[in-house]
Amino acid sequence: MSDPVVSHPRTKRPSRRSLLAMALAVVASVAFVPTAAAAGPVDRPAQPGGAADRARTDGRAALASPGSVDRDRAGGAADMAEAIAGQRGISREAAEKLLSAENADVRLANQLTTELGASSGGAYLSDGNLVVTVTDAAAAAKVTAAGAKARIVERGERQLQSIQRALEAAPSEPNTTWAVDPATNQVVVSLPASGAKNAGQRSAARKFGAAVRFETSAGQIQPNVGISSGDSLGGCSAGFTATDYTFNYIITAGHCTQGYPHWTLPNGQDVGPSLESNYPEDDYGLIWMNGPSVWATGVINLWNNTSRSIHGWATAVSGMSVCNSGKTTGFRCGTVLKTNVTVNGAGGTVRQMVETNICTLGGDSGGPLFASNTAYGLNSHANRVGSQCNSSPRTWHQPVGEAITAYQVVIYGAP
Repeated sequence: MSDPVVSHPRTKRPSRRSLLAMALAVVASVAFVPTAAAAGPVDRPAQPGGAADRARTDGRAALASPGSVDRDRAGGAADMAEAIAGQRGISREAAEKLLSAENADVRLANQLTTELGASSGGAYLSDGNLVVTVTDAAAAAKVTAAGAKARIVERGERQLQSIQRALEAAPSEPNTTWAVDPATNQVVVSLPASGAKNAGQRSAARKFGAAVRFETSAGQIQPNVGISSGDSLGGCSAGFTATDYTFNYIITAGHCTQGYPHWTLPNGQDVGPSLESNYPEDDYGLIWMNGPSVWATGVINLWNNTSRSIHGWATAVSGMSVCNSGKTTGFRCGTVLKTNVTVNGAGGTVRQMVETNICTLGGDSGGPLFASNTAYGLNSHANRVGSQCNSSPRTWHQPVGEAITAYQVVIYGAP
């Protein structure tokens, strides 16, 4: 079901060319620039000043007019299908079937892991199948009855998360990550190829035996903030537009909104102020769209003259296909490698990240991670080498559900 379209009232309607430029400038993944710097986050006011969206009087925000965005192909999945088909060497029809099946499996995985609680060891996609790991036969029966594959494992996800927290307490250094891997029922510790404190991590892991696995990583893990001309610390990407049914917002990375009280577009148009910044630990922030000539569209710019409508959000599952959009690398797709990852990067530690193999660079921070019409995350960190992607790219994304829950908003255009 496509988003309803309501015309945005204007005293003088702009041309299609200027309307398109304005609308695409505030959808997900367009560049936006801070107008001034300040120390520390900005608190969200209880009642932000300015007028509410005048286009609707029923409490729901209005979408942009029909001419403001390019077409949304085949329910929003066609461009992703093309990217996945080319990446995996399969037909477009096969890619579309794959993405449809994955979308259903991810939602079932979200449901089952929540219902199973302590009996769940986590879920992942493998060879086109949803696998849910469990710690007992009763839980396995529930998984099978729901239509997924059950696999009994030794350790539940909560036990693995407890081990993960214990390892985080040991001495560490930047470029180190910890994650629960449901496929192997282990905590995976990724360490830089050389580092004085690696021995401390290995020593801490000994008492957990086979529950911990070590990997070696390369590249520097850095926030994807870009440096642009005339901007000392600017150049992020917008994530998802959101609404509380009175005002409209942009959800982006917290390390982008932190220290920047007000935002404008590169052409000088006013966007609005930063209201929240959660970073480090988490990495999400909120911008209030109160500029006089910008408004939410509920779509993502794919940087190929097409856009994608977003209808809601879900929690990512290892093995699923996803795409990222950002002002530096544009529209790229890949696979979720891990979830619930702790990333010890140059800007501090962030937790519960989604790890993918999508190449992202400086300036992509805050951009959306999505699949079909579903939001999953916000671009946060990458293991890049300066301004180049690592030979084995890894990018970490903040789960968008945390921001939506914390800020009590909904994805703009969600039914």
